[in-house]
Amino acid sequence: MSNNRTIALIYSEQDDAMIEGGIKGWVSNFHKFLSTLMYQITRENPEIKLINESEFSAAELDDYSVIISVITSNLAKEKALMKALNAHGKEMKDQGRLVADGVSRFFKVLKRPYDPDGVLPELEDLLTYDFYLVDPLTGDPQEFTRFFGSDAERSYWMKLVDMAYDINHVLHAKDISEGGSYETIPREKTVYLASTGVDMVIQRDIIKRELIRHGYKVLPDHSLPKEVKALDRMVRDDLDRCRLSIHLVGEDYGYKPRGSELSVVDIQNRVASDHTYQMVEKNKEAKDGEKKPFSRLIWVSPDLKNVTERQKIFIEDLKSDAAALEEAEVLQISLQELKTIIREELVTGGRFNTKRDIKGLGQEKKDDKTKMIYLIADKRDVDDIDDIQSYLKDQGFNVVSPSYEGDLVDLRYIHQENLRRCDASIIYFGKATEDWIKTKLQDLLKAPGFGREKPLTAKAVYFRGEKDVDMEHYKKNKAMVLGNNGGSFNPEHLKPFLTKIES
Repeated sequence: MSNNRTIALIYSEQDDAMIEGGIKGWVSNFHKFLSTLMYQITRENPEIKLINESEFSAAELDDYSVIISVITSNLAKEKALMKALNAHGKEMKDQGRLVADGVSRFFKVLKRPYDPDGVLPELEDLLTYDFYLVDPLTGDPQEFTRFFGSDAERSYWMKLVDMAYDINHVLHAKDISEGGSYETIPREKTVYLASTGVDMVIQRDIIKRELIRHGYKVLPDHSLPKEVKALDRMVRDDLDRCRLSIHLVGEDYGYKPRGSELSVVDIQNRVASDHTYQMVEKNKEAKDGEKKPFSRLIWVSPDLKNVTERQKIFIEDLKSDAAALEEAEVLQISLQELKTIIREELVTGGRFNTKRDIKGLGQEKKDDKTKMIYLIADKRDVDDIDDIQSYLKDQGFNVVSPSYEGDLVDLRYIHQENLRRCDASIIYFGKATEDWIKTKLQDLLKAPGFGREKPLTAKAVYFRGEKDVDMEHYKKNKAMVLGNNGGSFNPEHLKPFLTKIES
């Protein structure tokens, strides 16, 4: 492999046909944009040599530091060319030259959906760079014929920038013999960012970019196997190397690998759930210095609209599973807020490992015998809980509520501390959605994971106004149902709850 920092861009002429409106071909535009980005990043202007099928020479492949191939059905028809690329990939792999400091020297670019594994089996483990969109409603691929606009800027350009930085990383990578390898990044700085459905690809790229920017290694750093057993093994192996797994869930259930009725998105979540259980049990037995913290964050997009019944069931299963795991959490917040939570999870070494002095959280008084009731309400209902709060205080209880203003990480910490400290809890069901109520019920189930040492003496959901809900769900969660359909507060509504606290 050459050290002259020349880059080969191999393509089929048919994929560079002039685009409608007299615009240069797809490959020509890709070459121009990538060349510009490489100069902006390196200030060295490395040569990117365009090589079509008629100009290709297998003997020259060793002259290039990086090889980019725009793989399409057109290029795949060039049997001799593909055979030479595959053989060169095998040679590089056998000689330990394929990967430079954690990044492959061979870049597989897809301008439209195409499975390159059949023509490049020696390179099937390498990730592809997908420069197209998939309509999440129809599943139809959308090839870019215009390179400026909101969708292009968010997908095409973000992917191109990522690729340019990866190429720059390869060009400036140390040889393994010189020491210093990406593979030496410790477990505490390694994150599993699960593969997603087509509607979450952009969001995943944003999170991945953020993690890499802060010095974290992101797995999987290879293409996922298309057969279920191999996929299962690979996900388990990757999770063993990670401190945290992140799963982004949207409207698309995802594709199903061979031999499975479950999607890749679903399988990764199930394997991560199993791994979390195993790590929790191992850490219970391990000595303090030998514990290996592992946690799992599941982000459900707050913008779900066209959700199939299959996806609804999948999301409900995720929430139920996470409720039973101390180190798993389902979040339905903005992407920006998710980035904040991820940062806290990684920087603090675990969401429950710190004790902080935060405005809005009173000091815990160990000798105070006053019973604490945590009255949980959505921000929209904060003015409607005054009557309940006042009545409970008049009865001699210490009543606390969530904080609504301030940093998200602090608000989350206050909520978890209130769950840990309280003797009983009421969730107020007014203007909030039933999904929000269910999430808070799950938080009560997970309170032991926040360091709670004693069981709740009572938990209840207070209904204000008529609600069309499945009451069996609340019975299964052993939550008392208070209030009535009339809407106005009556102290009698709280009598069963207070009786249970005092019993």
